[in-house]
Amino acid sequence: ATIRAKEVVVLEREADQIKEDIIDRLMVRPLHPMDQDEIIQLVLTSDDIAAHMKSAIRKMLYTHPKEVPAHIKDGLIDIIAVLVQESLSLKNTLESLANNKNDVAENAEKTERLEEIIDDKRVDLLAQILKWGDISEHVSDWIMLKESVENIEAASDKMEDTADVIRTIAIMRGKK
Repeated sequence: ATIRAKEVVVLEREADQIKEDIIDRLMVRPLHPMDQDEIIQLVLTSDDIAAHMKSAIRKMLYTHPKEVPAHIKDGLIDIIAVLVQESLSLKNTLESLANNKNDVAENAEKTERLEEIIDDKRVDLLAQILKWGDISEHVSDWIMLKESVENIEAASDKMEDTADVIRTIAIMRGKK
């Protein structure tokens, strides 16, 4: 788990560097202000995804994994599996825009539907975590897991927001 956490931290730092590079380029390149605004909005919104995932995995490191009940571990695996699907849908949305395809809206809607699934799963998982918290030996275990789930859901929300930004860019460019 610690190795994966370090990988996530490295990826988040890479995302920060990419964000900074894009913003630096925008400062020296003459682009229409509307184009600059769209790019900045896309970069800043998508950057939040990585930040929330870094926070989630760091919080998970503060738990005693062997003490976490199997049904909660399964719930975490389930919600993360949907998050991976959502990230692939978001990637498809961005690729559709970049490749001038006409399925931007369709991919953005799929991303939104997956976010709704995560939101529902989050509520159920939080209920299980709080119930386990009543008997957990370590308060930090259930609190950190609860906070991790909240970060996962926030990352999912940012994916939906990013898909909305992409959809807006497509609309402004006359695509669908």
